[in-house]
Amino acid sequence: MTFYRGSFEISLRILLALSVEGNRALTVDMIAAADFITVYGRAFGIADENLNGDNAFNFSEFASRRELVQKAIKLLVLDGLATVSKHRDGFRYGISESGKSYCARLDNDYADEYCASARAVAREFIGAKSEREVLALINRHSTMVLQRVGQNG
Repeated sequence: MTFYRGSFEISLRILLALSVEGNRALTVDMIAAADFITVYGRAFGIADENLNGDNAFNFSEFASRRELVQKAIKLLVLDGLATVSKHRDGFRYGISESGKSYCARLDNDYADEYCASARAVAREFIGAKSEREVLALINRHSTMVLQRVGQNG
């Protein structure tokens, strides 16, 4: 695992994703989906480039992403940067005031690009769709990418 795909990086991305959502709390699956679409924005038509570059296994990462996001959320809650609330359908996570303050201090190009893409994801993919619809969207894109790879060799 490289630094850029390690738990520290994922924690920072999750915190940025929660900051974009504002006061809206999300499930682990929705956070994982939002982060995945944000990082691979080119595949979903919201960016010209993927934030973490291209590789042949982009969509295979999604299966392991939920576990990494769950660990990152746990650390963020323990550090007081994220909040957890119990809902009828399970737990949801949001950003705390400390988390908002931390995000405000992240002043770099990656954080700016991530937040810009995350806002597009929140607006176009997450906002009006159910968790099931968003996960189905990722599965459809995964299938299309695999079919293209199969056709090209």
